[in-house]
Amino acid sequence: MHQKLILFLSLLSVSVSAQHDSLHWLPELNVQTRRFDYSEASMQTQHLDTSILSQLSGTTLADRLNRESALFVKSYGSGSLATLSLRGTGAGHTALLWNGIALNSPMLGLYDFNLLPVFLLEDVKVQAGGNGPVVGSGAIGGAVFLDDVPDFRKKIKLRLFNTYGSFNQLQNGLAVELADENIYSQSKFYRQSARNDFYFDRTDGTLRKQTHAQTEQLGFTQNLSYGSVSNHIDLHFWYLQNEREIPALMIAESSLQTQNDKSLRLVANWSVLKNKWFWNLRCGGNQEEIVYVDPAARLDEFSRALSLQSEAEMGYMFSKHLRLMTQIAWYEAQANAENYFGQVHQQQISIGAKIIFERKKWYVNAAMRQGFFDGSTIPFLPAMNLRYEITPALSFRGDVSRVYRVPTLNDRFWIPGGNPNLRPENGYSSSLGIEWNKTIRTTKLQANAGYFYGRLKDALVWIPGANGIFTARNIHELENKGLEMGGSIGFQYGDWKIQPSIKSNIVSSTIIKSDVSFSTALGKQLIYTPELQHLFQCGISFKQFEFRYHHNYTGYRYTTIDHAYFLEPYSIAELHLAWTCPLKTSSLTLSAGIKNLYDEKYQTIAWRAMPGRSYHCGLLFTFGK
Repeated sequence: MHQKLILFLSLLSVSVSAQHDSLHWLPELNVQTRRFDYSEASMQTQHLDTSILSQLSGTTLADRLNRESALFVKSYGSGSLATLSLRGTGAGHTALLWNGIALNSPMLGLYDFNLLPVFLLEDVKVQAGGNGPVVGSGAIGGAVFLDDVPDFRKKIKLRLFNTYGSFNQLQNGLAVELADENIYSQSKFYRQSARNDFYFDRTDGTLRKQTHAQTEQLGFTQNLSYGSVSNHIDLHFWYLQNEREIPALMIAESSLQTQNDKSLRLVANWSVLKNKWFWNLRCGGNQEEIVYVDPAARLDEFSRALSLQSEAEMGYMFSKHLRLMTQIAWYEAQANAENYFGQVHQQQISIGAKIIFERKKWYVNAAMRQGFFDGSTIPFLPAMNLRYEITPALSFRGDVSRVYRVPTLNDRFWIPGGNPNLRPENGYSSSLGIEWNKTIRTTKLQANAGYFYGRLKDALVWIPGANGIFTARNIHELENKGLEMGGSIGFQYGDWKIQPSIKSNIVSSTIIKSDVSFSTALGKQLIYTPELQHLFQCGISFKQFEFRYHHNYTGYRYTTIDHAYFLEPYSIAELHLAWTCPLKTSSLTLSAGIKNLYDEKYQTIAWRAMPGRSYHCGLLFTFGK
């Protein structure tokens, strides 16, 4: 297995370029990437804040997304499993990509966002809609892109990072960056631990301390780039190890369950630009190991999954208004687990092309893909995106695409219940939106509103059979629709900068067709899918001081398909402060914050305890030359 991974990493692949916005309102840059993804100007996309305070106040990517994006993070508690729901879709319907390589588990189809430390991440982008990654499987609700962007400006930079918080939470990090014209290197080391021994209220009104909830995480990343703008090679390496105890439900007395995760990721990219031609090659691999132990159930389960991905693309620029891109991609996943008959695997191949037209007020992208899954043909996948500038301040966007998701290895091969004859989930995703941006002297105004609609046929679900054994079947047809709205005001007066913003989502996600076993669920909101979410944020900075306030409201979530039981809405607020002291070629930043400011008692998942008010403080020393 390791030999096969090394063999594929001997190939080369495509380079990534990206540009993110800064909450310090630096001048905007328009940097276009040549990577063959379907993330375009017409898609609804959010870049997460990259300021120092955002990194010091967030432990994992799940924390950041829950605080800064109007999407639903389904958390099983501090340090436990956390998955995403974009536009009312399931956890397996959001694709996660790191430097172009899919990270979703080939066994489960989803990813635990509590396993992604903020300190090890650079550019994070959330895209809503089904046009995201090249391989395409799983990007039905949207995609999250994690990219490491080289900076060839000559420099030596060192960052030392440390935070301490309630429940014995401790984070340490070290980052070293070196760059000299044609070479760039970035190394990061990270460690995190927490006891998560907070108190919570039981259903009988008594106060109880959370036990058996300790977590510990170690991580290391290395990024290397060599070459020039027209011809360069990038190498990315990521090792992550996570150990955690799994606490008992609020209605249970104790738990002895534990889970250990290890992952090793490698990506190589090669990009060449010559005259009007360019071509790119990328390959990479992701290996994950999980050890789950439950002494009470006499379980000691080990599983290992390996995914390999390789892509090649070529493009030609006919003029400054028109360009063509073609691409072929290959993806293979294999896994070993005690509930499989030996090693299992599946393979995907994708061939695609797209034409991009940009002229004056118009941006149009027409794309098509044809995929093959273990020798079978995946439905033809067309996509269309457009953006039209009505006035310099007002623009219209729209997109429509066909989407799909292949069954996971567990869906097909798990014993008992796996079904090797499952069909890929397939359907379409669409959205329309309007955006308004206006700058009046030192004030920036922004507002947007959009509507999305999608359908998914052959949706997969595990249902109990006559013998009580759950079996995977394609029986659902789902409908997702809703409204997305937001706005912000950015005001600068002297050394003062103030930026309040608000986002709201109204989501309807229902089963519109199924068999008789789900008759009580027809036309009803899917479980754990809130119909309403609001997010308010306000950032204030003055010279070296920075203040942030976040407030997130999540509406009702039903816990049973007949809506007999539900979880109450909740509002979570956070407050963060930072002060930066410049020291010639270095700087020192001190931070402090309060999470769950109003000590809200709530549950995201039924009977999973969530912490009340907590505190943290941090320190970041930066040496730059």
